[in-house]
Amino acid sequence: MPVPDQPAEQEKGAMVAPVMPASNGDRPETETTSSILASVKEQELQFERLTRELEAERQIVATQLERCKLGSDAGSMSSIR
Repeated sequence: MPVPDQPAEQEKGAMVAPVMPASNGDRPETETTSSILASVKEQELQFERLTRELEAERQIVATQLERCKLGSDAGSMSSIR
């Protein structure tokens, strides 16, 4: 199963919601923006890793299903003889 195309870099930036300044003033806006961006990038990497793992598992299950089908076909062929 192919992985959906990733958006272009400029589209990725457009998907991030604008950051409002912290109401309590504890962190500057750039630090908040940087931490959000780092979190998003980490989540993207995790998503890509999970997508690869899911695809590998799907292939294993498909192979097992195919073996079961071949086995049941061979069993039904021997009963015909």
